[in-house]
Amino acid sequence: MKKRAKTETNRVRGKTLALAALLVVCAAWIVFDDLFAPLERAAVSVEIPDFCGVREDALESADWMTVEKDYRYDAGVEAGVVLSQSPPAGSRRKLSAQNPQCRITLTVSLGEEHAEIPTVVGKDFREAESILRGLGFAVEIQKSEGAYPAGTVFAVSPREGSEVPVGTRVQLSVSAGLPLKSVTVPDLRGLSRSDALVQVWLAELAVADVIEEPSFETEGTVIRQSHQPGTLVPAGTKLTLYVSRRMEE
Repeated sequence: MKKRAKTETNRVRGKTLALAALLVVCAAWIVFDDLFAPLERAAVSVEIPDFCGVREDALESADWMTVEKDYRYDAGVEAGVVLSQSPPAGSRRKLSAQNPQCRITLTVSLGEEHAEIPTVVGKDFREAESILRGLGFAVEIQKSEGAYPAGTVFAVSPREGSEVPVGTRVQLSVSAGLPLKSVTVPDLRGLSRSDALVQVWLAELAVADVIEEPSFETEGTVIRQSHQPGTLVPAGTKLTLYVSRRMEE
């Protein structure tokens, strides 16, 4: 009886030791796997494919790729097409258990940049030009006479609110004001000072100054004038009159 009990105890003890040994082996394998990486999990080298020129909706990436995208305008490339990439195509990267992914950054075209023509009619042309140039437009100014105050934008082409490519030439029609009226300079020589002033006023001109000069002509009469009689000048032009003064003996 005692002998059987002893045998059973030895059997249980043997199983316990075997189980403990198995646990030790498993723990050792886990430690070895983490520290030294078995051959089947060794680092591998991969080649970066060429994505340039590929449409965004046709991109295919492998499981080991992490693809990121940024965008910029490019008038020469259709929207949605890859412009550039990093890392460059053909380069190689190593993947391992610790670094199983490779990050690839793609720059995708937004096509030609467009902007809206803002409201500039009614503004001073200098302010309008500054606004348009700030949006990337080229500006052409065409002045013409009109009822608007001089320097005021009264038309724009392309029209306000339209979407056009950045860099488009925008034409501003700017008022040069009302046309100046031309009048003829009258002949004031020989007229008295008072009569000459009346004629100047009737001719829509003005007097800048009246200068007396010694002369043998009748005292107080106009002997010469700053502008030649019969010439055309803008209305409001100022004349200088030279009036006779008695010669001193």
